[in-house]
Amino acid sequence: MMSPVLMSPRALLPAVVLLACAGAHQGVRSSPLVGQAFEVAAEDLKGRVVRVNAATGQVRVVDFWATWCDPCRDQLPFLDRLSADHGPLGLSIYAISFDEDRAALERFLEETPVSFEILWDKGGAALSERLEITRLPTTVIVDRKGVVREVHLGFDRDEEKKIEAIVRRLLAEDGS
Repeated sequence: MMSPVLMSPRALLPAVVLLACAGAHQGVRSSPLVGQAFEVAAEDLKGRVVRVNAATGQVRVVDFWATWCDPCRDQLPFLDRLSADHGPLGLSIYAISFDEDRAALERFLEETPVSFEILWDKGGAALSERLEITRLPTTVIVDRKGVVREVHLGFDRDEEKKIEAIVRRLLAEDGS
């Protein structure tokens, strides 16, 4: 009789990506992304690959989210207002959905339309592990040079003023 093969739990980790929703008071986190060039690409809902780093000279807010995450859904109207208020000044916003079900994502966006770019990484398969995203929403703020300046975990109304202040500061900086 053959003995059963035992696998350590660590052997299973690369195949499993755990994502949790982060509510109030998560705030800024130390991230290996801070100070690094932010080179991310994902498909839009028409299947075209969008490269976030192609927005040269723009301040970028890149939000990783999902429709099943309450704080994520709460943050979208704020990001839409941020885009309307600061887009003409050089701000680009991208929201990269980690939803598994594209139809659910599309239904949600019909009910809650936004004016900024929505991208899709099914289940976070391509980006969550590479970028060490374990909580949603995770909001990455990138300066005009394409360098990550801050990473925010979670969202509540108190975060709005903090994020907008960072965006204003980065828009005022010279990108050269």
